[in-house]
Amino acid sequence: MDNAIIIVTRRLSAICILGEFGSEILEYRNLGGIQVPIIGMGTFRSFDVSLDSEIESRREIIANCIESGVTFIDSSPMYGHAERIIGLTTEGRQETFQLATKVWTRGRRQGEEQIEQSFQLMKADHIDVFQIHNLLDWQTHLDTLERLKDEGRISVIGITHYTTSAYPEMMRIMRSGRIGAVQVPYNVGDLACANELLPLAEELGIGVIVMEPLGQGRFLGRLRRQPNMESLAEFGIDTWAQALLAWVVSDRRVSVAIPATSRPERIIENAKAGDAGHLTQDIRDYIREETMRCL
Repeated sequence: MDNAIIIVTRRLSAICILGEFGSEILEYRNLGGIQVPIIGMGTFRSFDVSLDSEIESRREIIANCIESGVTFIDSSPMYGHAERIIGLTTEGRQETFQLATKVWTRGRRQGEEQIEQSFQLMKADHIDVFQIHNLLDWQTHLDTLERLKDEGRISVIGITHYTTSAYPEMMRIMRSGRIGAVQVPYNVGDLACANELLPLAEELGIGVIVMEPLGQGRFLGRLRRQPNMESLAEFGIDTWAQALLAWVVSDRRVSVAIPATSRPERIIENAKAGDAGHLTQDIRDYIREETMRCL
């Protein structure tokens, strides 16, 4: 399938993307004014590669992203070679994707140079979401990103952080009206953003990108016993990774979850969690409780 995004329809007031033969692939939600699939892909560690064999594997990942509709890809200069590998593997097909990256340095000149390098490495004239990584020198970079947005080179300005201690500052920036997206961790074991940040994002119409939806693999690789999945079968959930992702995106305040992977087949598996993105609260509670039981 050369282009999986062909037909747009609506389900439960949400945009859905249909594939070549009309089969539903993924629901789309609003992220600061652009539409993104609820399952995307992160590239931390997984795209920091340099060997030809590793790059070829990433080409397979990108092909599976197109096939399954996982077209939101998040990166950062902090992720080693990731931006360059994204540029290599999506070259000529950037319009299929919603590309996101970050600025992660101090100083106006250094920030402007790093931002321009990101455009070059990703081989992109336009980057959909540009974020200030971990709020580093955010006052300086916000001015630069607003200029680039006015010039039409980016669509959405975002901020990110991974620690709860940064949430008060993030919320102050959110209230300023100058950003359209935030990126924070959210999973069955980290509910900190649900208390105040997610309600504020919903109130202000700010999109939410979820990092670490699988707890950096903790809720898969560190389980001491096998979770009971019998009650999840009716939702089309086949693996615990799908259950964890479905738990995240069933919170409709979430725009997109971005699990990272270095295995092409995992993209298809992750995408299937999007079909179960409307779990009832009792099923969400079960997934969380069962995860904790099995740790």
